[in-house]
Amino acid sequence: ITVPALSVDDPDGASTLVLGWGSTYGPITAAVRRLRAEGVPVAQAHLRHLNPFPANLGEVLATYDKVIVPEMNLGQLATLLRARYLVDVRSYTQVSGMPFKAEQLATVLKETIHG
Repeated sequence: ITVPALSVDDPDGASTLVLGWGSTYGPITAAVRRLRAEGVPVAQAHLRHLNPFPANLGEVLATYDKVIVPEMNLGQLATLLRARYLVDVRSYTQVSGMPFKAEQLATVLKETIHG
């Protein structure tokens, strides 16, 4: 199949990318908005296709110093990205049956970016 290229929302030339997929779109978007409002430069992208990955995914991942992948599971996507692209993906997982809260996710992202 033809998978479109991954587009990245990065208005500030950030060094950190938050990469999501599936149901994490809303909480990631809200958390990224909060961080940007505080002056924290952060990029965001959302995968719509996992198999095959977008052809430019490796290039996108290599562009950023830090890649954070929030997942509503045990980190399967982060594991796939590490194995395929040899990138130090930082995984933030939650398996509670409840979605991420934007404030909680923004705090974790800020700690990871500055830590």
